[in-house]
Amino acid sequence: MRNLKFNSINPLKNHSKYTMQLTQHKLLVVLLFASLAFTACDSTGNDGPQPVVAEMAEDIPGNVNTLSATRAPEENVEGNTETNPGYTFFDLNTGEIIEDSTDASWDIGFGGTTLIANAGHGGGIQVISTGYADLQDAPADGYASETERSSWYDYDFNTHFITPKKDHSIVVQTPEGEFAKIEILSYYRDSDTENESRFFTFNYTLQTEAENTQLYHEDTETYFDLDTGEIVEDASSSQWDIAFSGTAINANAENGGGILDLNIPFADVTEAPTEGYEEDNSNWYSYTGNTPPSHAVLPVDGLTLIVQTPDGKYAKVRMISYYEGNPDTSTEEFADSATRPEARYFTFEYAVQTDGSVYFE
Repeated sequence: MRNLKFNSINPLKNHSKYTMQLTQHKLLVVLLFASLAFTACDSTGNDGPQPVVAEMAEDIPGNVNTLSATRAPEENVEGNTETNPGYTFFDLNTGEIIEDSTDASWDIGFGGTTLIANAGHGGGIQVISTGYADLQDAPADGYASETERSSWYDYDFNTHFITPKKDHSIVVQTPEGEFAKIEILSYYRDSDTENESRFFTFNYTLQTEAENTQLYHEDTETYFDLDTGEIVEDASSSQWDIAFSGTAINANAENGGGILDLNIPFADVTEAPTEGYEEDNSNWYSYTGNTPPSHAVLPVDGLTLIVQTPDGKYAKVRMISYYEGNPDTSTEEFADSATRPEARYFTFEYAVQTDGSVYFE
């Protein structure tokens, strides 16, 4: 009889092996789903808003006015004095009288009915038959060293009064190559013909940009792209986000943009509102009036502008300065309007959320 051999089979051992294989399979499935879920979460941006980076923009011009005009007439500038060989020399830049006739800083001299230019330093003068308010551009040539008799005034032989011609203007070319127009209002002290003569009261407008003959200001806007930090020339473009003109700050409302202000410091603004946006904003500054530094425009502390851009993004903006070079407004130089830096040059800090969300965290 043949001996048969049987392989012994341990059912418990095989069951344990099967269980281990099943557990490993389940673990792989769980890890796979976890990996897919993480990838999906990461690709949709649900892991939080993109970080924002603060940028600085410096001296962005906003409707810069290169004209300097009298707010009130210059009064009682005496002509034909004994101390200045027959003339009083006047500096149109500073509004001050210059004692030294050889100085290059004076622009016009008053002596009787004759007005002179600082011709020794390249200046010139002429009278043209256009009223002060209507005169827009200075002539390029035709200047002389002094005015001709009766050119700017009428003389009444009965009363012997000197009356300025309202339909005429005096144009001066300064030694610095600047141009000015002048309107003589009166030839008598305190503008009273009963008083002494040879006391001039006048208005003037000075173009402070050399060689520029334009004697009127043309309003302009500067359009700024917060994404690129560059000025945009095309006003109709949807690329610009914020515009500057005088003290007004405008949004690109024509292309869906808007602006509002929050009484929250720049660093503390973590979220942009979704409504309440307007076309422009003038709440960002305070005007000092007669409070020192007088007649200054100063940004409001703790105020932040929120800009909604045409492409649906949000930015926060902190205005820092309205004056060229971001000067220290507490100095004597700034307090003096004669030495104060030019206005309408904007310096500001800003941050754009590029992912389209309202969060600045």
